[in-house]
Amino acid sequence: MKPDGNVIRGPGGSLALPEFDEASLDLLMLIEGETSGAPLDDVLARFGRSRSTYYEKLRRFREQGLEGLIAQPTGPRGAWRRPLEVVRFIVRARLRDPNRSAVDLVEELSRLGHTVSLRSVERTLTQFGLTRRSGAQARPQNARRA
Repeated sequence: MKPDGNVIRGPGGSLALPEFDEASLDLLMLIEGETSGAPLDDVLARFGRSRSTYYEKLRRFREQGLEGLIAQPTGPRGAWRRPLEVVRFIVRARLRDPNRSAVDLVEELSRLGHTVSLRSVERTLTQFGLTRRSGAQARPQNARRA
């Protein structure tokens, strides 16, 4: 089996790999890098990859097989949302005391055993329309606009 461009050629024929399929190109790179006898720097230059990327892909291939070469999206690994108990606490606390800051709520949640970021508390307050105006106090509803 001899890689040629994005084609694998062997004594019985050839197999062209689609250029848009990163996983198959990564597999071809690993096959060439591990079996061709060519200097690794030449293989990396041909595929436009760095040495660290090559070894990371090789490690993932050895641990997970082809599945390890399929691109994984970055970011959270699953849908995460604030537990209902935490959301209820934030909303009730702000309704009981509108002057209570988001920082105070984070500290209270921490004392109760919930690890919640300040940004999460702020998002919850915004979601329920419980944010305070920064600086100036909210205008009374019966006040007229100028």
